[in-house]
Amino acid sequence: MCASTRRWPRACAPTRATALLRQQRPEAGEPRRTTMDKAELLRCAQRAEPVIGQDLSGLVLDDADLSGTLFDGCRFDRTTMHRADLTQSQFRQCSFSKVQAQDCLLADAAFVESGFERVVMTGATVRNTTFAQCRIDGLALSAAQLDFAVFTGCALNMLLLKEARLVKAIFTDCQVGEVDFSGAHLERTVLLECDLRKARFGGAAFDTVVFIKANLAGKSFAGQQLLNAQFMNADLTGCDFSQARIAQANFQGAQLAGANFDGAHASNAIFMEADISAARFHKAVLTQALFVGAKAQGAQFVAADLYQTNWAGALLEGARMTDCELTYADFSHADLSRADLRGATMFRANLHAVTDADAQFSDRARALESEPELVAAEGWRAQPVASST
Repeated sequence: MCASTRRWPRACAPTRATALLRQQRPEAGEPRRTTMDKAELLRCAQRAEPVIGQDLSGLVLDDADLSGTLFDGCRFDRTTMHRADLTQSQFRQCSFSKVQAQDCLLADAAFVESGFERVVMTGATVRNTTFAQCRIDGLALSAAQLDFAVFTGCALNMLLLKEARLVKAIFTDCQVGEVDFSGAHLERTVLLECDLRKARFGGAAFDTVVFIKANLAGKSFAGQQLLNAQFMNADLTGCDFSQARIAQANFQGAQLAGANFDGAHASNAIFMEADISAARFHKAVLTQALFVGAKAQGAQFVAADLYQTNWAGALLEGARMTDCELTYADFSHADLSRADLRGATMFRANLHAVTDADAQFSDRARALESEPELVAAEGWRAQPVASST
């Protein structure tokens, strides 16, 4: 039986839905689930009546219209829901096991405190749908379209997003295990404070994707496109960005020690306050990139294009910048101790107030040295005015 014969609007307000669920849940000691057949389920859906504590295992619901239905504490085991319409449906504390729901429609839907195991939703349309506090031990959304999808507070132990298209998707406060983004297209998507070391990104394309405070240590993005990617304060230790196209990427405050950027195209990229110590940038294109305050001790920039880059206050002790293009580069107040800049083109490069003990140059004559007046002005401090008696 349906939980109630009272007719509800198809788009119930959350407060009314919550109140109804509290009234209809079975008391302690009563059976949690009873079995409902397909005909009765469709009648409930047509009347917009909530379905509570029902076992819907084995039902064939292909092409079914379940839009606007509220499911609470229901079980879906080996249920088939190909092309089912789940628009505005809500699932609370439901379990999904071995469900087949290819090409289903999930628009304005919500899954709360629900579990997924070996569930197939390939080709699904997921629009403005939320997964909150869910445990996902096996959910395939390969080749799916995800617009404004939100995963919050979820355990993503196994989530397949191969060749999916994610637009404005959000992953926040999630425990991330085996998540596969291989071949996916991510656009304006946010992955906030996620540990992504087990995730797979092979062949994925990124456009304005945000990885704020994410842990991606050791991951490879070699040869991939990450336009306008935001890696602020992310852990990218030992990552491989060789041959990647990362124009205008933002690595501010990121940990990039030992990372590989050989041959990368990173014009206008931001490395301010980043740790790029011992990183490699051989033959990388970094025109007009910002390295202000970067920690670049021992970094290697052999034959890199560093035209008009800004290194103000950067730590470049022992860095290797041989054969680089450094025309109009700004090294104001940078530490170039023991740095090797032999063979580098330094036309009008700014060496104002640099520390250059044991540094090696071959084109310093064309660079701009410190201006005594500016040095004096920078060192000026206001003197206290003596009080008159």
